[in-house]
Amino acid sequence: MKITKTQQPGSTMRYCREDHFGALVVQTARVIRRALDARISAEVTPELTGVRGMLLGEIVRANQENRDVYQRDVERWMQIRRSSVTAVLQAMEQDGFISRCSVEKDARLKRLSATPKGVAYHERIRVSIANFERDLQKGIEPAAQPLARMALEQVLANAQVLAGEQPAPQEGAAAHNG
Repeated sequence: MKITKTQQPGSTMRYCREDHFGALVVQTARVIRRALDARISAEVTPELTGVRGMLLGEIVRANQENRDVYQRDVERWMQIRRSSVTAVLQAMEQDGFISRCSVEKDARLKRLSATPKGVAYHERIRVSIANFERDLQKGIEPAAQPLARMALEQVLANAQVLAGEQPAPQEGAAAHNG
C-alpha cells in the first residue's frame, strides 16, 4: 500500500491511499462543492449555495424555453433523493428564488418557476459558475479536458451500477464504445 500526499496551494495536506480511487473522487467532490458554495456566496449572495445556484439556472432556462419543471426533474438532474430535493426547494422558495404552483391535471405535482428575484440573480450566478469552471480546469491542457471528462463520466457510470441505479452494461459493450 502506497500513501500519496496531495496538496493544493494554501490548503492542508491530504493523504489518500494510492489504490483508493473512490476516496480521492469523494474528497475532490467535497472540496469542489465547498469552493463553489464559497464562490457563489461571495460573488452573488450568501442566500445561495453552488448547488442552489445551478438548480436556479436550470429552472430559469426551462421557464424561458416554456418547459415545465417538477421536483422529479430536479431529482433526476441532481441525482439526489426526494427528501433532499424537497429541503432544497423549500429553502429556495422561502428565500424568494422560486415558487411552486399546483398543476390542474394532478394536484400532487408542483410546477417550479423562478421568481423575479431568481431571474434577477440568474446572470450573476451563470457568470460566477462559468468562472469557477474555468478556474477548476486550470493546469489541464485543453486537449486533455475531453479525456478527463470521459474518465469522470465512466467513473460516475460505474458508481451508478454499483449503487444499483443503472443496469450493468452487457459484456463486451465497453470494448465497442472505447
